[in-house]
Amino acid sequence: MSTYSTNWDLLHTIKYYKQEIYSLEKTELSQLELSGFIYAGSKNGGPIAFMVDFRKAVKQTSVILSNRIYVFSSSGKLLGEIDTKHCGKIIEIGWDKEDRLICVTLDSKIHIFSMFGDEIKEITVSKSLKITSSVYLCKIWETGVAILNQAGDILVADLFKEKSPALYTTLSSEKEIYDMDIIPAQFSNSREPEVLLSTSDGELLICIDLEKQSLQAVGTVVKLSLSPSGKILAYFTQGGKLVVTTLTHDKILLQFETKSPCPTKLVWCGTDSILCYWEKKNLLLMIGPNDTFVRYSYGDSICLIPEIDGIRIISNEACEFLSRVPQVIQSIFEIGSDSPGAMLFEASQYFQQRDSRADKIIREISKELDEGINECLIAAIHEFDLKRQNLLIKAASLGKSYVRNFNHDYFAEKIKEIRILNQIRMYLIGIPITYNQFKKMGVDNVIIKLLNHRNHVLAYEISKYLKLGSNKVLEKWACDKIKYSKSQSDEDEKIHDQIMEKLKETKSKVSFVEIAKVARDAGRESLAIKLIIHDPKSSNQVPLLLSMDKIEMALDEAINSGDNDLIYLILFHLLNEMSCSRITEKELFSKLQNREKAIQLLVLYWKQNKDEKNLKKLLEALEKYDDIAVMHIEKNFKDHKKKNVEDKIKNFKNASMKFEQSKKMIYKQISDEQIKLINVQVDLEKKKKNAIELKGQSVNETISTLIKNRDPKTANKVKRQFKVPDKRYWWITISTLAQNRMWENLLMFAESKNSPIGYEPFVRVCLKNLSKKEAKRYIPKIKNMKKKIDLYMELGMWKQATEGASTLKDEELLKQILQAKEISKKNKKTKKK
Repeated sequence: MSTYSTNWDLLHTIKYYKQEIYSLEKTELSQLELSGFIYAGSKNGGPIAFMVDFRKAVKQTSVILSNRIYVFSSSGKLLGEIDTKHCGKIIEIGWDKEDRLICVTLDSKIHIFSMFGDEIKEITVSKSLKITSSVYLCKIWETGVAILNQAGDILVADLFKEKSPALYTTLSSEKEIYDMDIIPAQFSNSREPEVLLSTSDGELLICIDLEKQSLQAVGTVVKLSLSPSGKILAYFTQGGKLVVTTLTHDKILLQFETKSPCPTKLVWCGTDSILCYWEKKNLLLMIGPNDTFVRYSYGDSICLIPEIDGIRIISNEACEFLSRVPQVIQSIFEIGSDSPGAMLFEASQYFQQRDSRADKIIREISKELDEGINECLIAAIHEFDLKRQNLLIKAASLGKSYVRNFNHDYFAEKIKEIRILNQIRMYLIGIPITYNQFKKMGVDNVIIKLLNHRNHVLAYEISKYLKLGSNKVLEKWACDKIKYSKSQSDEDEKIHDQIMEKLKETKSKVSFVEIAKVARDAGRESLAIKLIIHDPKSSNQVPLLLSMDKIEMALDEAINSGDNDLIYLILFHLLNEMSCSRITEKELFSKLQNREKAIQLLVLYWKQNKDEKNLKKLLEALEKYDDIAVMHIEKNFKDHKKKNVEDKIKNFKNASMKFEQSKKMIYKQISDEQIKLINVQVDLEKKKKNAIELKGQSVNETISTLIKNRDPKTANKVKRQFKVPDKRYWWITISTLAQNRMWENLLMFAESKNSPIGYEPFVRVCLKNLSKKEAKRYIPKIKNMKKKIDLYMELGMWKQATEGASTLKDEELLKQILQAKEISKKNKKTKKK
């Protein structure tokens, strides 16, 4: 290990090292002649895409098709081939934050592919803006695409927001544009992506929306590169000078004379150094503060993929990572270091050799042992070399055994992180993620990245290992299984069973609606239906069934859920389909057949919107004659005073017909009687020369009105016509006479014949209308002595009540009367006071 630090390079005061992560000599990637390709690498150890560069005539050593894009992992494994014949001429490729390949064509179209070659979608940038000019320059970043076309228009498309591409500005044709870069939204003052351009007259333009900000550069800029922090800009001039400045150009940090033409690539290595790569010379120059530099020479062409903490270098021989040496690794492995970590590591080496000097060293650093353990653990996490990593873990473990109150949870947490990183970096996975990238991404995003790479098993194991919950992992696994399997009916059954078996086995609760949507979009409706029925929420099931035109199933589910909003969702969908002539009225009504709840809600909706025409059609189609009859009757009771007689009769006749159709004869009879009543009322009004108004009144009200108008003869005639029972007729008569204080008429009516309702009602109606005097007239007519006595007591006729009790020879009743009398006297005295 003593030679480890000798391979480090010093750039000013910062040490850099280049680590080989994977050997690529016997991989599929090693067969490519890299100089003949345009390439793009995804960040955080993501895949690399290669496309034949039409501008170069480079003979390939293997069968490479010019109309294909080849996607490799960093470990050299071929992940996918993308046929681009249908895309047109592709001029730029790149990756977004979800490891989707973005391809921009000459006619401003954006094609989005998965890393495995599946086309996800196509965006036509110029379509909404009606711009037809071809692409001149293009820049792809993690969330969007910026295009400068031949007409000078700058177009920006966001890949993750559902909005149309924006036209930022149009540049003058007088200036030639040499290069373009992007200031991402998170680093810009406007919080929107800003486009950075270099012009032929030495200007740097920052464009946002329709605004332009101009900065004067040190010479004519031919190459631009913004640092990962978004605060520092590096550019290369026509005169061969590398300039590093703040983004606002208010401070120049570095001017380095290379005395060379424009490099093929100008990229950052972390945030502290710049890399210039000249492909013709196969020379890589790393430049740092105070004009310091380190030169790297290669035998063949290489690919440079910037990361937040370094740069991935892909050649035909190896995948390497060039970065700063982490401080903990420096403190342990630097020659002559006496840091706690270095001492503990040395002690561990002696311990492996069973040398007693191990114990001596540990005792010397006993007070700093915690720090030494931490340094060894952090260094182990940063290490790609498994052998060196293992030695560091052994050193930390040795130190831990000498500390009494050591935080074992912290140690276990770091070991977990090391295990996870090692699994992700394995050759078969091929994602060489660093510890800094891992921490910046977070575990959740690392799992998402693994899922995007279709490494479902590893993603599931990591989720389980960290106890994060594996629902999302299994959901993505199920979606991918559906997407990339054969579309056959027997295959659908098999996939359904496999998904359900796995979910049962893992006891996971996933969102079946998302899985079913994937099945639907893949044209596998039967599988989608089988899956969606497992979702416990009707609010998830119904919209999906509706989108597949499974109306009856959706309607039944909505009705069973008892959710009226869901039922209305389907009803409005059906009404919309009918208005667009996609379904007929007959088809609509047939779908509602025997679904009473849906019918009720549609009827209610049409009633509230006064759509009588459609309402009648629906009820007729469903043979709901009762409801149609009720509609006709309801018409008569809405503004019944304004309705003319003919309309009323017509409505009741219609109602009668519908009741007859539904075999509800009692209601038919009632409707017929209403017609008869209207005719009687019209005749009576004519005879009375409209002196009284009977329209809209019931039989009882009509009798009451006639009695009130002193026409008992006609009232009696109406009674006979409509077979009003005697008891009801007498109640109507005495109530009307008492209400109108027609006391003499009431007395005459009482004496006209024996009352079928007795005479107590006479007393009651008099009392109700505040006439005790009239009430007293009718008590003697009551035959039941007890009722008589009660009424005497109620009216304060104590003498008559006492006489009645004496007649009955009821001593108990007599006592009650006397007690009631005393109480009444006391109450009167109290009121007087």
